[in-house]
Amino acid sequence: MSKVLIHIGYVKSGSTYLQRWLADHPAMFYKFKAVTGFYGTHDISWYAESTDPMHECFVISSEHLSVWKSDSDIVGMRSGLKKYDIKAYQNKLCDTLYAVYPTAKILIVTRGYTSLFNSFFSSYVSIGGTYNFEDLLKSMWDNFPDLFDYTRVVSIYREKFGHDNVIVLPYEMLRADPHAFTALIENKMGVKNSFKYSTEKVNASLDKKVLTAYRAVSNTVYRVIQPFPYKIQKVLYGLYIRQLHQHNLDFLFKIVTRILDKEESMAAMEGVLKNMAGKAEILRHEELYQPYLKEYLL
Repeated sequence: MSKVLIHIGYVKSGSTYLQRWLADHPAMFYKFKAVTGFYGTHDISWYAESTDPMHECFVISSEHLSVWKSDSDIVGMRSGLKKYDIKAYQNKLCDTLYAVYPTAKILIVTRGYTSLFNSFFSSYVSIGGTYNFEDLLKSMWDNFPDLFDYTRVVSIYREKFGHDNVIVLPYEMLRADPHAFTALIENKMGVKNSFKYSTEKVNASLDKKVLTAYRAVSNTVYRVIQPFPYKIQKVLYGLYIRQLHQHNLDFLFKIVTRILDKEESMAAMEGVLKNMAGKAEILRHEELYQPYLKEYLL
């Protein structure tokens, strides 16, 4: 019998790797940004027309299911996220998923706070972010404690879907042993044949000196386009971000890294971690988390 698996994120917790594994897995039916593998009703018709056997699992996977990101402006344009009630969003999202897929299994992959924010900042800078770490926190992510309150999120899904239907796994295990990590998901979903995927790391964090070079170049571009109307700024900065995605400026960043020879400051990290204390308490006695308790401030 086919099942539904819903992976709700979190950001910087191996989502890209998991989505590639899911997309290539012969037993899983998954497509990026699709709902259980279907983009619309026509897709369901085409699936039914096929003579291939049914997949064992139909999958939804999106970081938007852990944090709403749609209202953010182009990264680097210094326009922060629209403020919203995070707890209300998470509650309604859980209720909505249960109303549509009451027998689904939920996959929640967490990442320890001691590495999460470093990785998040690296990702932000690598796609054109201009803020330093402290200013980023002030302008966009001053609500980290609610966004990454693992205790609360795991609790509401377990209460709604049932304890045994919520799969909670540490990103640290994925980092250490991808095959063992994905095998656990297959086992929980009752998939008959294991599918081993590449262990190559995806979206690795940048060196702190390279981060400084990225921000220096991004801020230069940002200052240069200021005389133009905002709509034109967005177009020009969008073109710059496209060059980043295509790695066309890597040579420039290497040169700037050598010239500046300066590491990006993460001095505000201590305050961030202080605010996260106790937000992962529900994981303290989970067997898979025992080797990683310090990373979750437990």
